[in-house]
Amino acid sequence: MQFNRHALAYSLPWNIFLLTLGSVVFIVGYNGIAVHHNFIPAGLYGFAVLGSYLSDTFTTSQWYLIFNIPIFVIAWRSVGKRFFLLNLYCMLLVTFLTQYFSLNLHIQDRLLASIASGVIMGLGSGIILRSFGAGGGFDVLAVILNQKFGLRIGVFYFVINAILMSLIAVRFNPDLVVTTLIMLFLSSYVTEYALSMFNQKKAVRIISYKNEEIMAQMRRARRLNGTLVWGTGSYSGKAVSMLFCITDNIRMKQLESIVFDTDPNAIFIVENTFSVVGANFNPRKKY
Repeated sequence: MQFNRHALAYSLPWNIFLLTLGSVVFIVGYNGIAVHHNFIPAGLYGFAVLGSYLSDTFTTSQWYLIFNIPIFVIAWRSVGKRFFLLNLYCMLLVTFLTQYFSLNLHIQDRLLASIASGVIMGLGSGIILRSFGAGGGFDVLAVILNQKFGLRIGVFYFVINAILMSLIAVRFNPDLVVTTLIMLFLSSYVTEYALSMFNQKKAVRIISYKNEEIMAQMRRARRLNGTLVWGTGSYSGKAVSMLFCITDNIRMKQLESIVFDTDPNAIFIVENTFSVVGANFNPRKKY
């Protein structure tokens, strides 16, 4: 039986596995390191942590649950049922782990702690976002605002985190603010890296007078395909084609060999892509 990667990506057990693994990794970073140095994460979880520092009325997990309730009430009819339930599962799991999963990785140096917690929490967030759900909280609200009003998710998070960082800067000492910013920067970077790690491809443009021959060679090779676009050379005025391909690092050298064995004068342009979605690559995430 042929392995169906798209069916696996959409399957409920696989998505629950990603959400569970990502949540555990995130909490290892927070409960194991960040909480022992009073670091404050980004997003709604960060507001919950800040709430627990400013008031003893509720714990971080209780604040997180309280903040999430109105968001999920709003989201009930605003997003798809599958996306809603996966987010609800992840939010409840993070709440439970925050409360009951005690851990101390004993990293004493504050700078090293900010680096380690940022990397681990970023990896956890990236794994969560690789699923067809998300981590609850502002993830759900960002999707709703994007669908209803066209507000870009990146802009929304920039505003929210700017507010959070302003509150931290006012309430806490400068050393804690700086190390928290280091943690947040690394967390954001690692999250982006984790999202692109299994989805990044190479976009290749080949300009040649022999692209039809190159395509014939590619068809003989396994899983090498492209799209031929015709144009006119600005200097020669002759008809020339550009072959556009999406491939990965493993097949790049094979493609390069095919091109230059067929046409030593070809122009071979390679660009990194952040994400390739659709066709035989990766399924689109549905909300």
